[in-house]
Amino acid sequence: MGDNLDGDVRGLRVSGKAVGVGLAAATASAAKRIFLLQPRAVILLGTCGIYPGIAGYQPLDVLVPNRLVAFDHACDAGLATFPNTMTTEITPTPAMAAGLAGQRAHVVAVGSPPAVTTSDDTAAALPARHRCDAEHVEAFGVATACALARIPFGAVLAVTHLVGSTAKQDFAKHHRDATLTAAEVLLTWLHGGAAGLPHG
Repeated sequence: MGDNLDGDVRGLRVSGKAVGVGLAAATASAAKRIFLLQPRAVILLGTCGIYPGIAGYQPLDVLVPNRLVAFDHACDAGLATFPNTMTTEITPTPAMAAGLAGQRAHVVAVGSPPAVTTSDDTAAALPARHRCDAEHVEAFGVATACALARIPFGAVLAVTHLVGSTAKQDFAKHHRDATLTAAEVLLTWLHGGAAGLPHG
């Protein structure tokens, strides 16, 4: 695809764009790119953390979300509340999620708070509270931009760390290899015929 991450893969036009760090930046950037490019579908490629107490995961494992949950630690603590009409759960396009998962990925629910969870005790409580295995701050924002534009959405996320106090060190250690692993899964899906991609 070249340095600009723009090209053809088995007859599919693919354009890679960075959406930025943080929920607000990712939401706005994804909305802008969708408006400009009018894509057939959007796939978020990135890394994520696993919540404590969730067995069966290790660094570089690949996850494909089948449910995205927006939550806020202040709301969980009773210090704030989301507006009643606000959407807090989004389901990625099921056919694309199934195709992306293939034989190499775990299909899981992913939590998307507005800031990275750093407390070990808080992180340990999140799987039961929100029924999520992993955390990715930007995912819900990108999915929201896609939902508003009625664009099919999927994600491929590779594990870099355990959510909590040791996350920063582990992220630095595994970030590059995890990113490459997630990219390999995405490219394998594209070269294999992009199962589940809507017709366009």
